[in-house]
Amino acid sequence: MKINYKRRTIFAFTLSVCLGMTTWAQTPSQDSVVSRQVKQIGYGEKQSWMIPGAVSSVNGNELGKSFTPNLANTLYGLIPGLTVVQTGGEPGVGSDSPILNARGLSTFSSGKGMLILVDGFESSFETLVSDEIESITLLKDASATAIYGSKAANGVLLVTTKRGQEGPLKVTFSTRQGLQSPVRLPKFLGSYDYATLYNEALANDGKPALYTSADLDAYQSGNDPLYHPDVDWYGEMLRKTAPTADYDLNFRGGNSTAKYFVLVNMLNDQGLYVKSGDMSDKSINSNYRRFNYRSNVDINLNKNLSAHLTIGGNVEDKSNPAAINTSSIFNKMASVAPNMFPVYNPNGTYGSSKLYSNPLADILETGFYTSNSRTFQTNLKLTQKLDMITEGLSASAAISFNNYFIGYSSKSRTYQSFSIAPDLNGNPVYTKIGLNTSLSGNESGSQSWRNYALQTYLNYDRTFGLNNINGVVLFSTSNYVATGSGLPYKDMGVFGRATLTNSSRYIAEFSFGYNGSENFPEGHKFGFFPAGALAWVVSNEDFLKGNSAINYLKLRASYGLTGNDNIGGRRFMYNQDMSAGAAYYFGTSNSVSYSLGEGEIANTSVTWEKQKQLNFGVDATVMNHFDLSADVFNQDRYDILANPYRTIPMFMGMSLPMKNVGKVNNKGIEASVKYRNETSQNIHYYVQASAWYAQNTIKYNSEALQVNEYLYRTGQQIGQPFLFESVGFFKDQEDIDNSPVQIFDKVKPG
Repeated sequence: MKINYKRRTIFAFTLSVCLGMTTWAQTPSQDSVVSRQVKQIGYGEKQSWMIPGAVSSVNGNELGKSFTPNLANTLYGLIPGLTVVQTGGEPGVGSDSPILNARGLSTFSSGKGMLILVDGFESSFETLVSDEIESITLLKDASATAIYGSKAANGVLLVTTKRGQEGPLKVTFSTRQGLQSPVRLPKFLGSYDYATLYNEALANDGKPALYTSADLDAYQSGNDPLYHPDVDWYGEMLRKTAPTADYDLNFRGGNSTAKYFVLVNMLNDQGLYVKSGDMSDKSINSNYRRFNYRSNVDINLNKNLSAHLTIGGNVEDKSNPAAINTSSIFNKMASVAPNMFPVYNPNGTYGSSKLYSNPLADILETGFYTSNSRTFQTNLKLTQKLDMITEGLSASAAISFNNYFIGYSSKSRTYQSFSIAPDLNGNPVYTKIGLNTSLSGNESGSQSWRNYALQTYLNYDRTFGLNNINGVVLFSTSNYVATGSGLPYKDMGVFGRATLTNSSRYIAEFSFGYNGSENFPEGHKFGFFPAGALAWVVSNEDFLKGNSAINYLKLRASYGLTGNDNIGGRRFMYNQDMSAGAAYYFGTSNSVSYSLGEGEIANTSVTWEKQKQLNFGVDATVMNHFDLSADVFNQDRYDILANPYRTIPMFMGMSLPMKNVGKVNNKGIEASVKYRNETSQNIHYYVQASAWYAQNTIKYNSEALQVNEYLYRTGQQIGQPFLFESVGFFKDQEDIDNSPVQIFDKVKPG
């Protein structure tokens, strides 16, 4: 055996094709020197030509082409640089939540998640529906993310919901109906093959066969289903397909005074289990149902003051037989051999054994779980124009309240089953296993979180001849409390961005975040995160104007510092931890008294992770049909929490504190190309492909000294597996004698 320490790299390639009626945003050409496409950039929006950072987005209409209960699972391949890794297919928050990463991984701590904002405030977006989404934008480099300071190093995802538009009332109703089926299920051997191979394994171990030739004949012929069953548990418990449906009704319109967007949506997703609730009154059908609602209203209170109210939420109902999720049942289906016992005995009772229960009986007779959750997201924003002070100046204030609650209800019982064996006359002898009990309920399980946030900021946008100045300065504070978290999580900060453009050709931008958290000690609570970017719209230069091949060309470069305050480790590491120690028994009653001892040593200088980011990019439109974009990036993350095994020896006799000593480098490239065309006035199509490559390397993690060089994580990729690798079979006894001693078991040739 040998250790496998080969490096893995992350590579993604996606291809999407769309055909349909759409309206193209104007792109730069000889007649239009700047793009009119508007993109979200965080606390505002800009025309895309004015953005010097690495920003990619997808329109909400594209998301509706994938029909999944979780909105995050519709993002596969739609945003260059975004990795979406689905972890499960069972509907419901947490069961089918994918892992989202921007440009790979840059930290080996537990805080790898991205910052996600819905309409400007931190929140979850997975239970939203595509019909309420205007756009989703990924901010990738330091220039685009620095304004979020110590929360931005892992990338920022901006989710913007739809709002009203001036025009007559537009009512839209749509429905999607579908059938879902497993992408792939394990293919198990039948009883005959299982018994044959089991005998072969026993022979290889020098043991007698368990199954006789008569047993094998019975399994092969299938003429004795009682004592020689052949059960396909997946076939017994799962349907081939299950229906899913989505219904959406929305209203959109408005005038110069008020604009509105109102939506109601219902999703119904049936599980793949057989309809156990129809088969037994002790069970329930597997089902997931969600109701979404939204009301976004914009009102001009007068010519200078406007109000923007955003209300959204959903209600989820989920039911499952036997267990709160499906993992234990699927494990049981894969564990019970096809010949272990029949599904039903001749007298109609359930078959089972002393080792395993009956998987089908488990979902029919052990009760059921239901959950009900509700999400409420709302924010109110007021904007006052301050043109009386200076043209282009405005002030805004916004307050947000987000809340989530889920309650669980379980009904459980035990049931009676029987194992059978023939007596001397071949008649079945029943051995009872378990007892029939009545359903008992538990309604105590629940989880919740709530988040309050306040933002106040000044915006400035003004053009002076050939120059435009766009800027924002923002103060923000938030308070987050979750079930079991104890004290609330708080953070506050000041953020800013200033962009200067000249002659629609040259762009310079400076942004910063100055924010802090209660999780760090005095003197280390706040940090400053600056970034700068430059861009050059080459196609607006005289030497390229009139070029029919290159319609648009922009070069970009950015560099800056961002942070990650989700560092892992215990909370309030700067406080000395005291823990219960050894016990002593006093008096004639032997009453116990515990000691109080020094726990993990305090880290009085703990701080957030920091990341220096360098990015070079190019955007182009060629021959009026090809939109190209490419980026090269380098990220150096440092101050990652790690155990200081290299600097503090274990013989110090104390529980070592984690220190900000880790370092990781992550670098890569990403590119996308889009071909668009129109075949008639109303039919437009495009083909888009994107690819990206990222490779990270742990530069330092203060790991303990090792005897063998290959055991070090330093120099390897984050998450690199360290496993034994099979190098083949022993050819003969001589090969065994000449090989290292195998201590895990006795080995034989073959």
